[in-house]
Amino acid sequence: MNGAEDLIGIEFFFRKTELLVTFLIILIGLAFGNLKIRGVGFGASGVLITAMVAGYLYQFEPIQILQDLGIVLFLLSVGLEAGPSFFRAFKKHGRRFITNVLALLSVAFVNTVAIITLTGIPIGVGLGLFAGSFTSSPALVSALQFSPESEVIFGYGVAYPFGLIGVILFITLATKLLRKRMAAEVSSRSRLHTGVFKVLNEEVNGQLLRDIQLLQERDVVVSGILRDLSIRTASGSTALLTGDVIKLEGKLEAVEAVGALLGESIHDEFQAESELDTRNIVVENVAIVNRSISDLGIGLRYNVSITRIIRSDVEFVARDDLTVEYGDVVVAVGTAYQLDQLELFLGHEHHTVQPRVDIASLAATLFLAFAIGGIVIPLPQLGPFSLGLAGGALISGLIFGHFGRIGNFIGRFPRNATAVLKEFGLALFFVQLGFETGQSFVDSLDYQALYYALYAVMFAVIPMATSFLFGHYVLKISISECFGVICGGMTFTPGLTVIAETDPSERPIVAYSSVYPVALILVIVVVQAMYVALVALQG
Repeated sequence: MNGAEDLIGIEFFFRKTELLVTFLIILIGLAFGNLKIRGVGFGASGVLITAMVAGYLYQFEPIQILQDLGIVLFLLSVGLEAGPSFFRAFKKHGRRFITNVLALLSVAFVNTVAIITLTGIPIGVGLGLFAGSFTSSPALVSALQFSPESEVIFGYGVAYPFGLIGVILFITLATKLLRKRMAAEVSSRSRLHTGVFKVLNEEVNGQLLRDIQLLQERDVVVSGILRDLSIRTASGSTALLTGDVIKLEGKLEAVEAVGALLGESIHDEFQAESELDTRNIVVENVAIVNRSISDLGIGLRYNVSITRIIRSDVEFVARDDLTVEYGDVVVAVGTAYQLDQLELFLGHEHHTVQPRVDIASLAATLFLAFAIGGIVIPLPQLGPFSLGLAGGALISGLIFGHFGRIGNFIGRFPRNATAVLKEFGLALFFVQLGFETGQSFVDSLDYQALYYALYAVMFAVIPMATSFLFGHYVLKISISECFGVICGGMTFTPGLTVIAETDPSERPIVAYSSVYPVALILVIVVVQAMYVALVALQG
């Protein structure tokens, strides 16, 4: 037992595994997708592009189970995300915004089917071109359920950059041509304004805030009262006294007019020693959704002051008749204890919403997804029909997302958790898909790709132009809101950055967020309808 030969040799080695390669590609792809030029980048599609390059250079073998898991997680999260507002959106915005989105997607359906039929493009390539022109991952996932993956990915890969550029150029040129009209629309609106005034009007002395008609008529809210060197909350049952220093919030003209009638303007900061705190609380309690602030009686229940409602990063005056929506951020002023109680009521930590992803509930949603996707219905003359993994995942997500709770299982996860699941699922799916189609994509490139690029621009621009004309001139939607609806209908977020250069107000964002959940689902249905129509026409 002596000598160097008696020592145990230690060998270091490195083993390449499929999982190691998968997550390396995800890291590189996300880094590439996050690169932006003037706020525009490839986003999640960067993973697909990176995987296609790796698949072409190194011929990696895809892992089918990861691809299936990825598509289920992605569409399940889409359903969970859209579920709470999908059905309510039809009721709330059906007359204008949703009608415009339906027009957008209807024109896209007819336009795409007509071009594919007249030009003789293979169905798979055509559906891929449509998904790429709309830069829509849900549309891509839907198309892959019916057509050969190589054809769909080829069409998507060719169309995506041209669709991205085409949409950006269309919105940019349109906003430049209509800049004067948009500026006139913007100037006709007033943004929220805060003013501090000292009450001198004896007529309002001792009156409750809810009884002061001046505040109600001018749509102005008292967000705080400075009395006896301390800040007090202000609700409808709060009495206003002469000598009070109050903070008014509302449109600029309204605040100045009301302040002048109540007393005189004070330019000092509205600050004093106080136990009061301001807190932003997310509305996630479905029991209070679609009810007004007055109906909820928040001021009487918790003795707090609701100053503003933030919806899609836009602030609204907290009028008594303002309806609360799921996901709203309520800005409230009160003591720590009062705000804690209000937070429980509004649902930031409500029992119907999990503060984290509940594994049992996630397993239940996945089980339902696989169960629905596994149902096979024999149809006369058409053969067996099944929704498959994609359809089952989407319906399961919509069901759980809409109801919020089924038995002991939760259907409402924190938004950041749902977003992570969606992005993770899409990344897994894109990596395996890129490995499988990278070689065939390069082999398929020829002169026809130039024609396909032209078709892709037509797939995007024609529906956008028609939707704008219909929305603005028929439905009387403002120009910036029309573009917001178009971006939401195409699930194209970067377009909002271009619109904001001319109209920095909340209007385009509100329009976008109002139709986005509906469009997310409808674009999947439209792709399926396109496939059925094309098969029927070519058969």
